[in-house]
Amino acid sequence: MWLGDLLRRLRKTSLIFGKLDRGSEGMSTWYIESALAKTSRIILQRGILGEVGLEEWAPCGTPVVVIADPIVLDKHPHLETRLTQWAGPDSIYQLDISEATKNLTTVEKLYQEFGTRHVRRDTVVVAVGGGVLTDTVGYAAATYLRGIKWIAIPTTLLGQVDAAIGGKVAVNVSWGKNLVGAFHLPQAVIIDPQVLHTLPMRQWRAGVGEVMKSALIDGQWLWEQLNDSVPAFGSEEWDSLVEATAGIKVAIVNNDLEETASRMYLNFGHTVAHGLENYLGYGRITHGEAVALGTRVALALSEEVLGLDEAVRRTVEQWMIAWELPLTLSQGDWNAVFEAMTQDKKSRAHGLQWVLLKDVGHPLIYRNLPRKQVQETMERILSI
Repeated sequence: MWLGDLLRRLRKTSLIFGKLDRGSEGMSTWYIESALAKTSRIILQRGILGEVGLEEWAPCGTPVVVIADPIVLDKHPHLETRLTQWAGPDSIYQLDISEATKNLTTVEKLYQEFGTRHVRRDTVVVAVGGGVLTDTVGYAAATYLRGIKWIAIPTTLLGQVDAAIGGKVAVNVSWGKNLVGAFHLPQAVIIDPQVLHTLPMRQWRAGVGEVMKSALIDGQWLWEQLNDSVPAFGSEEWDSLVEATAGIKVAIVNNDLEETASRMYLNFGHTVAHGLENYLGYGRITHGEAVALGTRVALALSEEVLGLDEAVRRTVEQWMIAWELPLTLSQGDWNAVFEAMTQDKKSRAHGLQWVLLKDVGHPLIYRNLPRKQVQETMERILSI
């Protein structure tokens, strides 16, 4: 498998991948550390938010601004205490944000807050929350004063396995998802799987599409684990699934930071997903639900174009049923969905760019699929 070869090469070079330390009391500690262009470090450890030495990235005297989701602070008061001890009593700005407000209006509010707090080039901005928050705060950090340092502390499944890793930061505009953005690597991404256990079920579903995607393009341990058993949300098996999914993304990003080659494979299922999110309206469907639906379409197209075994899609559909993800849409104007897809950042002059599977673990970039075929496949796969 191409990704397996890549992981083996990276283990010998810049990446310390999946190092596992099991403590005497059964605690498991994971570290995923990557140079990522020598600017970003990813640390994954259960319970790390109760003990992490944040001073490593912002020593005493360094100005710090924390942008945090108020729901996260309410559910994890120890985290608020730790952040206040580190950054100061007035350092936290609470940002209530959703996919519907992940936009330039919210970025403007952050700019105003940065100005009020006299943010300078040596200030460190810390984003604490889900993928929507880390995307938005990361973009504000990328563009304010032409770029200031930031740290991501993702607290949702989507954030921990995908959104906070790799330095792609962006916000939505009315005609498309993540169309205004930048590459701006955080100094650190601090991942604590323990915080996931307070998530509502819909937040689990919002991230599980990325786990499925990673299993399909990797085709190794993660695929095998999910085939063996589909873990319930909140079960202890998720610690290792988060580690594996995050590690796959770290490995790919190390190889292709600015998405000119293999990083494109991480867009599997996303061509349709972003179109659905735009067509339905941001917030009407979670990103993970949209990716799951987009994955079904991408697998069906892979069957038609590349001869992928239909059993792969049937397996993924069983995962979706187990996790109570939607398999279909109650209504769909497939022409309108396709038009929304053409506004996606993955679109090129020659048309839409697809990631398809020749087999599990063998993704390919495919271009110029006929519009009629795509719309007919969406209708066949996603209609009730």
